[in-house]
Amino acid sequence: MSWAFHSSLGRVTTGMGERQNHIISAILCLISVLCCSGPFAVTAQQDVLPSPINITWRFENMFTLLWEWKMPAGIQQCPFSFDTYVISINNNNNNEKKYPPGKTMSKNMYRAVDVHKVDLNNQIKFRVQAECNGTKSKDTETPVLLIPGNNTYVKDFACFYFDEEYMNCTWETAVDSVPATDYTLHYWYKNDSFASRGTINPSAKFEQLLNSGTPCQHYIYKHGIPLGCHFKSLSVKSHFLMVIRDKSNTIRPFITSVKPEEEVKLSPPVIINTTRTPNHSIYVQWNTSFSPTCTFIESEVEIENSKGKAETVKAHHCTFTREYIFIPELTYTVKVRVKPSSTISSSVHWSEWSQVHDIKGTEDSNTRFYYLLIFIPILISIITIITLIYMKRLQNTVFPPIPDPGKVFKKSFADPSELQQWIKYGKVNVSSKPVKEEICSVILVETPLISSQAE
Repeated sequence: MSWAFHSSLGRVTTGMGERQNHIISAILCLISVLCCSGPFAVTAQQDVLPSPINITWRFENMFTLLWEWKMPAGIQQCPFSFDTYVISINNNNNNEKKYPPGKTMSKNMYRAVDVHKVDLNNQIKFRVQAECNGTKSKDTETPVLLIPGNNTYVKDFACFYFDEEYMNCTWETAVDSVPATDYTLHYWYKNDSFASRGTINPSAKFEQLLNSGTPCQHYIYKHGIPLGCHFKSLSVKSHFLMVIRDKSNTIRPFITSVKPEEEVKLSPPVIINTTRTPNHSIYVQWNTSFSPTCTFIESEVEIENSKGKAETVKAHHCTFTREYIFIPELTYTVKVRVKPSSTISSSVHWSEWSQVHDIKGTEDSNTRFYYLLIFIPILISIITIITLIYMKRLQNTVFPPIPDPGKVFKKSFADPSELQQWIKYGKVNVSSKPVKEEICSVILVETPLISSQAE
């Protein structure tokens, strides 16, 4: 009886709990419906905000890449904003390089990117993410490869705008490149006064534009192969897009953009004065061929003493004075290089180093004295020996030696007995050898008489 009562009580309690759970579930469902059906439906859940669709890209002109996208229909009432990212993927090692993100609003569903800020030879990935009232959609991305194919054979491309007068752009060939390739360079440029040179047909493919630029007029040759282009005169505000390819179209073109104002390289400066001041500080003065004054020059001075200790010091203008005391015994070598100031140029290229100038120290004087102290006695000894040898020869010429009769006679008479006989009898011929007399026959010749005389 007791057991039946407790069982009935448990069923009643369980039924009441289930009824309460149903009521709570119904209330939660009602709240959910209200939140999801109103104007705040986008902010209620993370997965209700769709991602951008229909991402396309094109060249707005030869210097601007333009990405465009759309949002699905039916949600335009939300005040969207978009975070965009441009990523360059290295074709060799798949490393990614992210460029600064962009922020746009719903009325501007596009992003323009300057070609100078991306590597056009690698794959470019564009990524966009929508946001509304603090809720973000999933990323949508699309890859772009301007020119399909394997890696280009062009490497180490560099341009230098020398003294803002002329520009040389050079490159090298890859190890596995086609030998004796006949390279060509085409370029497009724009500046503030003539930007129309960068305008193109938006519907044209990039491959169709490669030969539409201006061809290089002055190639730089190396071993008979064109590996550079010389530009005689430029406007510093120009912006170039360059494409390098071969005439046979067997290699993948190389694409790059160049801003000459970022590639300025000055000629090496000329040191005109190096002085050690009375307090043993060092004063250095130089000049440069750069047309602006030294106010717009940044310099580096490298100083090295005779013990091999070197330091590089930044300097402004065209003078340098080192305030701390230098060791007077040491010799210091000084050289300088320059580049345009950041106030007028964004170039990071330093010029070549100037010629080295020496600032002598007292140690050199002492060393020179010791060298002379050793060298002079050696020199005097050598001169003395040479003089003695020469004087001996001169003496033999001026005062010839008196001949020794004994030696002369010894050479004249091989037999000693002959010498004794010569001494005893003087010049009398004392030769003991018999002399053979020669007999001369006499013949008498008679002349015959003439017939007339006979008569």
